[in-house]
Amino acid sequence: MKIEDTQIQEWKDKYGSVYALPVEDKTAYLREPKMKDFKRAFTAMQDSGDLAFGEQMINLLFIGGDEEIKTNDEYFLPARKEIKEFFNFDEAEITKEKNNHIITIGDATCKVRMITRDDLKLAEKKNPGNKPFVTQEKLFEAVCTSKDAAFDDRDNANVRFPLYQAIEKLQNMKVAIIKKL
Repeated sequence: MKIEDTQIQEWKDKYGSVYALPVEDKTAYLREPKMKDFKRAFTAMQDSGDLAFGEQMINLLFIGGDEEIKTNDEYFLPARKEIKEFFNFDEAEITKEKNNHIITIGDATCKVRMITRDDLKLAEKKNPGNKPFVTQEKLFEAVCTSKDAAFDDRDNANVRFPLYQAIEKLQNMKVAIIKKL
């Protein structure tokens, strides 16, 4: 199926970034994922396994092209392996400032205080359904003391994934290894 450049431009105007996912003689066109897409896919994975993650992502992001990539296993199975490319985000930079840490992602920065056990308990309590990324969102809300506007967009995966990784690193600044004696 040949997609015209005008169609691709319409998709870019509507969705932002657009990706081609060719598999041999077929091509799927995907929009850029948002955090809500990752949340739905990770929920599917929790419920049904890794295959469900790929199915959910391709179905959510598919905006045009050859439907066989979604429905025919010969095309779907290699296509789902490529979905991992959506996880190539810039890494957050963490710097210490007195009792706080500054997290920088691209041009955006936020300041967070030290994470405590009580912060973690409260964040987990605010996520009784154990939904993906909710605990990290709640933890960030609890420990953030200042932030640039970029951190207000909860659906921006380019900021949220590195942010959540940085918060995870801050919880594990010291190294612990259990050893059998």
